[in-house]
Amino acid sequence: MALLALTLVALLAGCGNEGGSDPVSAPTQSPPPQSTPASTPPTESETDGATRRPPAFPQHPRSQTADSGRTSLVLTDVRVVEHERFDRVVLTFSGKGRPGWSVGYVDTATLEGSGDEVRLGGDAILDIYASGTTWPAPDYYDGPRRLRAESGGVTEVYVAGTFEGSTQVLAGIDGDRAPFRVFARTGPSRLVVDVRVDGGDGVE
Repeated sequence: MALLALTLVALLAGCGNEGGSDPVSAPTQSPPPQSTPASTPPTESETDGATRRPPAFPQHPRSQTADSGRTSLVLTDVRVVEHERFDRVVLTFSGKGRPGWSVGYVDTATLEGSGDEVRLGGDAILDIYASGTTWPAPDYYDGPRRLRAESGGVTEVYVAGTFEGSTQVLAGIDGDRAPFRVFARTGPSRLVVDVRVDGGDGVE
C-alpha cells in the first residue's frame, strides 16, 4: 500500500508540470526607454545677434533714424566695446521687441528735457536716442553716468536717461566726425552704434 501511494503521488506531480521541469517565472520586461526630446530650435531672438551681419558703414556720417513700433523697453545696461576697426556702444533693454533710434552728430552735448549742456571728452559729439523706451521701472539702469574709454574712437559716454519715451546717450568721439552705423537686435533687446576708427571697414 505504501508503494502504491508513493506511485500515485509521483504521477500527480507529473501531471501538474507537463514539461517535466521546474516552473520558471517569466522575465520582467523593463519599460521602453524614454526618448529624449529633441532640443528646441533657437528662435530668431536667440540667434539674432550671433548670425545676422551688421549693415555696412555708410560713406558719410549722416544722421540715421528708425521706428520702434509699439514697445516699452527699459534700459538695463550701457557698454563701450573696443574692436579692431570700430568702437561699439551698446544699450541693452529688458522687454520684447527692438528699439527704434535717432542718431547723429551735434555741436553741443545737450540733455533732452532740461536743456543743460554736458562737458564730454572728445572732439565730436554723437547724440544717440533709443525710442520705444519707458521709465520708471524696477530694473532701470543704475550704473555709472559716465563711461570712459581708452580707444582711439569713442572716448567717453554719458548716460543722460529716459524722457518721454526716448533714452538718450551722448558719446564723445576722438577726431573728426567718423562714419557710424546703427542697428537693433533682440535676445536681449539692444541698440548698437558702431563708430568707425582710422578708416577701418568694420568687418567683424
